[in-house]
Amino acid sequence: MSGHDPERPPRLLRMMGLVAASVAVTILVFFAIGYLLGRILL
Repeated sequence: MSGHDPERPPRLLRMMGLVAASVAVTILVFFAIGYLLGRILL
């Protein structure tokens, strides 16, 4: 065990992917809400 852990990177990459996906979904939801409100009010 000289610092080579094959389980570490996939978990980190999966966590980063999950965070990035959640941020992207949140941004898309807010854009959709703003777009719909703009269409209704303006």
